Amino acid sequence: MKITNHACLGMLSAGLITLFGCTQKNELKQTTIPAKVTVKTVASIGSQQTLSYSGTIEPDNTAQVGFSVAGTVNRIMVNEGQHVLKGQLLAGIDATEYTYALSIAKAGLEQTEDLYRRFDELYKKGSLPEKDYMDIKTRLAQAKANKGINEKHIADSRLYSPMTGIIAAKMIEKGSAAAPGVPAFTIVRTDQVYARISVPESEVGAMKNGMTAKITIPTLNQQLNGSITIINPLADPASKTFSVKIRLDNPKGTLLPGMIADISIGTSRKTNAITIPIESVVHDADNLAYVFTVNGQNRAIRKRIGTGGLSDRSILVTNGLQAGDRIIVSGQDNIKDGQKVDL
Repeated sequence: MKITNHACLGMLSAGLITLFGCTQKNELKQTTIPAKVTVKTVASIGSQQTLSYSGTIEPDNTAQVGFSVAGTVNRIMVNEGQHVLKGQLLAGIDATEYTYALSIAKAGLEQTEDLYRRFDELYKKGSLPEKDYMDIKTRLAQAKANKGINEKHIADSRLYSPMTGIIAAKMIEKGSAAAPGVPAFTIVRTDQVYARISVPESEVGAMKNGMTAKITIPTLNQQLNGSITIINPLADPASKTFSVKIRLDNPKGTLLPGMIADISIGTSRKTNAITIPIESVVHDADNLAYVFTVNGQNRAIRKRIGTGGLSDRSILVTNGLQAGDRIIVSGQDNIKDGQKVDL
């Protein structure tokens, strides 16, 4: 009876070993089945080189304006951030003293004109020496100039905007003292603005005045076109880059100084670009882009790539691939690095 039990146990163990071995072989056979995929051979195509930059919106012109005569500020007509027109009144100073001075100058001019008329008659009759006649003519010219100066002082007691723009800064208050040469306001012109970019030495040679640039303002979700108008011939000593300015029309004033702009410029340079179907690109957990290439042994090789702009259903590859590489364009979702594939 004991012999029979041992025999049965031995047969059962042998059967289990045989079954386990078969299962392992089946699983191994299943894992080594090549995955069915579709591949495409990468080719480079000649295309116009497009350069991309991040820039900043700058005003077309910035001006600091102030009074040309001294006085006490008695009115301020604008505030910071306010849009102003060329010729609009900004502020004024107390012109009482200048008004009095003008009255005195007018009286002096009338007196000198009367004296000149009498001296002129005497001179024409030969009763007045030449020297006296020249003296009265000089006094008349001085009286007229004095009147004009005081009229200008009164006119200068009112400060007007020299251009259309926005009040960026206000440096005076009502009751404060104004003086010649001391700024009262900073005005920025915004009906036209610039997008300024820094271009490396290797790329500045491709820039030409008049070239069209495409500008995107992320905060406004707005796209527009501009043209290169200024290329600074001197590089920044620190960054070794050249400042390039792109002029933009801004009639509604929506583009404000300091806004970030994304700029792309199509150059006359030709470049061999590689584009691949967008569906061939896979992203990992860190959102890094990669593709699977197929080597000579028909194994899938995972490759990190750098990507650029999109065009239709294709994406530009900036690095990681070269012409002649075979990439998997379908069936790559469950592929593992090094796995055998069936083309």
